[in-house]
Amino acid sequence: MLKNYHYGILIFNLLPIYPLDGGKLLNILLSLFFPFKRSIKITIYLSYITIFLLVIINYPNIYLNLIIMLIFLILTLQKEYKKIDQLYNKFLLERYLNHYHFSKSKIITNKDNFYRNRRHLIKEKGQYYLEDEYLAKKYKNFY
Repeated sequence: MLKNYHYGILIFNLLPIYPLDGGKLLNILLSLFFPFKRSIKITIYLSYITIFLLVIINYPNIYLNLIIMLIFLILTLQKEYKKIDQLYNKFLLERYLNHYHFSKSKIITNKDNFYRNRRHLIKEKGQYYLEDEYLAKKYKNFY
């Protein structure tokens, strides 16, 4: 009997809803194909769709605990959506401080298109900048 509760919690936690582990796994998977910022937005949109589908599937048997959890998840998603720029700046600052070395490179023209698993060459007004130069200029007064 107790085993069923553990499996229920496991399955619920693996739902593709962003604050849950399944949503974070989905975000990591999407970040292989999309820039970091866009992958977060897509993950949040897919999380809303998943919540909507949960409501439709469980409509005849909606219990109070499910309603409370879904309300909590929706409120958390709204907070995460408002924090996307903050998460992106944290992502860039982490790259700046840790000096990661990636095997793949990508040329980008928009500074919001950094990928999680690549180093970048930024093209702006006909000139190219290394990712390290851009991040050093952006965070030079950080300390």
